[in-house]
Amino acid sequence: MNDDRQDRRIRKTRSALRRCLSALLLKKPVKDISVRELTELADINRGTFYLHYHDVFDLLQNLEEEMFLQYTALLDRHDAEEVKESPRKLLVDLLCFIQENADLIRILIGSNGDPNFLQRLRSVFQEKILVPWWQSIAGKSEQEYEYFYSYITEGTIGLIHRWVENGTDLSPEEMATLAERFIVFGSSTLLPPGWTLNHRD
Repeated sequence: MNDDRQDRRIRKTRSALRRCLSALLLKKPVKDISVRELTELADINRGTFYLHYHDVFDLLQNLEEEMFLQYTALLDRHDAEEVKESPRKLLVDLLCFIQENADLIRILIGSNGDPNFLQRLRSVFQEKILVPWWQSIAGKSEQEYEYFYSYITEGTIGLIHRWVENGTDLSPEEMATLAERFIVFGSSTLLPPGWTLNHRD
């Protein structure tokens, strides 16, 4: 029971620090955030903070690493053949993950974010999904792949950025329908027959 209470306290502390760090990162870069400022906002003793982290950078890196591990585990649940057949299942999983982590995602892809972290997400997505997907398509050149990779990654990041900035106003399923439609059919504003924002027949 004592261990359970301690675990709950740790989770509560981490949650408060994450929430307050996200709020501060909306206003300024991490290098300008002090431990004193963060702990006062989170109503946490600085000694408690230092039990878990060296500094604010260490806290942010821990949060990023936790998200990265969740992200790679998510990608491991999908293979290239499934994505080639239909990217929808992968997209729904990704968008649910993003919605659950929208507070940090909004920061990390914004002006006060961490470009290196975003590049890590791109790299592992390329390695686990896009390269095997592309290799399963016969007769495609390396030059075509470079354009394909840019189109998929930059377009998807832009779509996610807008969605997060809009407060994830559409459900992950609705956003997955939009993203899949853009990937498969391009930028046509008309839904193909049988498609709606909620589902496709």
